[in-house]
Amino acid sequence: MKDRIKIITYGLRYSDYAKQRDLFAMRNNGEIDIVAEIAYEPEDPEIFYKRRDADEGLKCEYDMIIVCTGTLDEAREDIKGKGYNVEKIRFEYILILTEPHFARIRNTQLSVLKDIVNISDDKIRDREWLRNRLFDYGFFPFFKLAKEPQPGVTWSTIGILQVPDEFVDFCLFLINRKFDNAIEIGVAAGASSYIMAALMYRSNPDMVYHMVDIKDSLFEFDRVREIIPTLHKEIPKTSDDFVGEAYDFCFIDADHSYEGMMADWNNVGRYSKKLLVFHDIYAHEYDEYNGGTVRGWQEIKEIIGQDNIREFSKFPNRWMGIGVVEN
Repeated sequence: MKDRIKIITYGLRYSDYAKQRDLFAMRNNGEIDIVAEIAYEPEDPEIFYKRRDADEGLKCEYDMIIVCTGTLDEAREDIKGKGYNVEKIRFEYILILTEPHFARIRNTQLSVLKDIVNISDDKIRDREWLRNRLFDYGFFPFFKLAKEPQPGVTWSTIGILQVPDEFVDFCLFLINRKFDNAIEIGVAAGASSYIMAALMYRSNPDMVYHMVDIKDSLFEFDRVREIIPTLHKEIPKTSDDFVGEAYDFCFIDADHSYEGMMADWNNVGRYSKKLLVFHDIYAHEYDEYNGGTVRGWQEIKEIIGQDNIREFSKFPNRWMGIGVVEN
């Protein structure tokens, strides 16, 4: 890999989680090296532990200053006011880093989807092969994961919103299962949806995979559909639009309040014919929403009984988790 771009962040705020995650992802991938953070809010907690005042920070060896707040002109004037020759300083917005990052990730993701669809049956069952390809595909840099990154994982805010090995194990569980139709309630950007649909498409090229959400955030849908032609976009919709319809496979990952989860279960989930899946079964960060997904999953398990239940969790009873009901 080429040398890391050495950057100084200007005005990165602790509350700006989106920029933090992008920077964590690119740093963990070896794309950038954050050598200093300047113009921060003193009362904010540390982010990258590179905070410096302007005098100290600008003495570091760097390639550019990434402006995270305000305008380029404001940053120039601020640093110029401290006595520096801004004509020799390169100021850029964070977009100059994220645009090539996203382009590379998207191309890799398309390549991985093609590999999954076309690889041999023996190879797709090889956990190491599948794990490596999903790690290449990329995972979302949740702070719990990104601050102590797992070796080999590519990180990106357009990556899979799952715990890496948790999702790998679930994908191995899906291999060679045949579904004639599938529905996913809450697809977000579609990163994990595309992987699941590709695995199902291998066993049944006539399968229809319905992607449901209230907002269209899907990336590269048209290009992905050239690889998995049975994808159907159902946006903007909710489970209310599919009440009583039965699908072989149903994945629920939408409204994480207790009421929202139970509505998705009552509308569609309980009619699942083969496999019903819930994400975030241990996501206690949603407990404030009348018990959230944790309460919902516990009640659904009581309704169904334990015999047909399977859980994939690297953080049992603490975070995320995938719950499966086999019918």
